[in-house]
Amino acid sequence: MSDDVNQLERRLAIHEAQCEERWKTIFKRMEEQESQLTRMENIMIGIAGAVICGGASVVITMVMMHSGA
Repeated sequence: MSDDVNQLERRLAIHEAQCEERWKTIFKRMEEQESQLTRMENIMIGIAGAVICGGASVVITMVMMHSGA
């Protein structure tokens, strides 16, 4: 019985060490993904601003062309 308990304790210790490494890897990947997501958000905000400014310039140009006629 004592040998079974010792073997079980060893297996549990190995399992805990492996799980700890896996969690470290998972958290590292999540941090990388968060930084990539922040970068993508910044790019999308820039694109949205460019589209809004472009649309506004088209509208302003059309208004100026029609009001001058």
